[in-house]
Amino acid sequence: MSLTELKQQAASLPAKQRRELMAYLVALQTEKDEDFKKELAAKIDDRDPAHWMELNEVQKRYGG
Repeated sequence: MSLTELKQQAASLPAKQRRELMAYLVALQTEKDEDFKKELAAKIDDRDPAHWMELNEVQKRYGG
């Protein structure tokens, strides 16, 4: 399967499965970076809406 096909498949997934895929890819990218894992876990666990970002802001910032 080509990268283009993978991207098309990922785009067609339901939102929950896309989030799971993103988490998996981040885990692959950072599996040996303990500091990053801790920082990311803290951000995921943050329950204060003042610290959250809207999806469009994430897309602007990270090119999604």
